[in-house]
Amino acid sequence: MQKTIRTFIAVPIPNAVAVFLQQVQSQLQLAAMDIRWVATQNIHLTLNFLGDIDPKRVPAVAAKLDSAAAAIAPFEIKASGVGVFPNLRHARVLWVGLAGEIEPLKALQATLESSLNSVACKREPRDFRAHLTIGRTRRRMDVQTLGAALESMRAARSDSFRVDRLTLFQSKLKSAGAEYIPLHTSRLSDA
Repeated sequence: MQKTIRTFIAVPIPNAVAVFLQQVQSQLQLAAMDIRWVATQNIHLTLNFLGDIDPKRVPAVAAKLDSAAAAIAPFEIKASGVGVFPNLRHARVLWVGLAGEIEPLKALQATLESSLNSVACKREPRDFRAHLTIGRTRRRMDVQTLGAALESMRAARSDSFRVDRLTLFQSKLKSAGAEYIPLHTSRLSDA
């Protein structure tokens, strides 16, 4: 019997943005770097990684999600530019950044993080940096090759999309990659 489930809260990405991200991945693949690409259907904007929680806590987490979503009106963002974490010399994660109405996004993430402390969810030790993970390096990258590939995509921008809901996901790790199962969705307030 499974005692805990691995969970996170994220903004789902619309299909048009997923297509844009797939185009970015395809363009970067031309540089022949050794990267494990994230399947576009698995790309999402993570706001809070909760880690392993007791399934009995899902209703309490869902209530906090509903409350946080009700306090913020929908807003517009877009995928914009590419980069790496932690830095070019030691790149481990390739990401696409976000632009547009970032302040409501940061406020939403901070509200969630604060309210989730009361249901004893894991707190992320790093500061929130809004991004969409598109790949992970398999080994140390050639800095010049990686830098040139990123520079070629610096101006890449998707169309804007409306953030109007949040989803609590369960993450099941499998040998073929992660499977994300929606557990609860909350709509941002249009009032």
